[in-house]
Order: sequence, then structure tokens, then C-alpha cells
Amino acid sequence: MVRAEDKQFEDEIISTRHHIAVPFELSITDDGMEILAYSFCIDIAEEFDKKFSSDPTSPEAKAFLYAKLIPIMDELDYESDGDACRVHLEYRCNIPDTSKILPECEIIDTLDGADYDESLPLDEFALDPEDPMDRMAVIKDGDRIVSFAGLNDISADDGFAEITVECAPDYRKRGYGASCVAKLTEYLISIGEQVEYICSDENEASKKTAVSAGFELYKTVLPFVCYRKEFDDEN
Repeated sequence: MVRAEDKQFEDEIISTRHHIAVPFELSITDDGMEILAYSFCIDIAEEFDKKFSSDPTSPEAKAFLYAKLIPIMDELDYESDGDACRVHLEYRCNIPDTSKILPECEIIDTLDGADYDESLPLDEFALDPEDPMDRMAVIKDGDRIVSFAGLNDISADDGFAEITVECAPDYRKRGYGASCVAKLTEYLISIGEQVEYICSDENEASKKTAVSAGFELYKTVLPFVCYRKEFDDEN
């Protein structure tokens, strides 16, 4: 099924020269396949649906989108690259596999004064002890955090809390990532939140972590992502 993007939203993206535009997005769930497209890409989406419905994420399907969409978006001052059609998987969880939670895994509400492995991007997080959602599951080696699961985003579409996970290279393949994901998921569900986990279809380790923690594949998504040429993020 092909569905047109909300026209007001589409116009806002194009007219305001927004940094990112997604003129085509394919979603596959147990209910079937749906394509969401900008109004000027509806014909392309319908042709794609007819040609590639049996294998919509194939190299041939992606090549078709590149050939059709790049010239159109180029005229609108957008460009794309080889990652434009990267498939990602969305997992959801109702009951985490608590058997994967290691005894040393804990929930924390602040990173103030925390010591952590330099490979972990924890400088991007700032936990708020006053916000019950703003928590992180961590595993430490001594006093140093070596693996964590944190809140990446809250979906504007459905309100699901998206979890992200990282583990220091020297501590991988010990179940630390799955433990942190299961622990944080258990906590978030306990306070009434719905949880999802998103990763690239090419990331085998991340997919295994999701399944190990008790998540099930909910949706496969193929967006065509374009970026504004010479975008100035100060404007």
C-alpha cells in the first residue's frame, strides 16, 4: 500500500530547507508492506510497489530508488549517498528475559562523577535524577562503567522509549550488553513505559543482543534519506 505523507509536514520540510528529508519510507510488519511518500514521489512509490513487492529491500530495489529519487531531490537542493537506503530493524519487548540480567548490573540515576571506559560515549548523556525515565543500566569493572544501556529517544509517533546499548571492546561477548538492555527494559516497563530497540540490519551483534534480551522483531524499515546541500546548522 502506498500512502502520501502529510502535506503540511512535507511542505514544512521542503520550504524551511530542513536538514533531512525522507521522500520515501518503506515499512514491513506482520500486517504487510506500506510505503509513505512525499506527494511528488507517489508515482515512483507506486511503481516500486508493483516491481519489488516480493523483495523490497533487494539491491535491485535500492538501485531503482537511487535512479528515480536522486535527480528529483537534487533539483530541490538535497543530496544523498550510499547509505541512503540502509535497512534498519525495530524490535519491541513486553516481557524482558530477566534471566539474562547479571548480578552486577544496576540502574543508576546520575553520571555525576562517574568513571567510565574511554570507548563509551557517555559524555553524550546527562541523567536527571528527578525524571524517573532518565535512568541507565550499567555494569562496572570496579568503579569504572564498561557497559551500559540508556534511553536514546522517545518516538514522536507512538511514544515508545528507544534503548541504545554500548559495551567496551575488551568486555564484549560476556552478555553485558543483553544484561543492560534487559535490566533497563524491565525498569522502564515497571513504570509504565513501552520500549523499542532499533539497529541496522547489517549489525549482527546488535540484533543478537535484542533477541537475547527478550525483544521481538516488529518492523523492517527502508527509508530513503537525503540531506540538504551546504546545510548550516546555525541557521
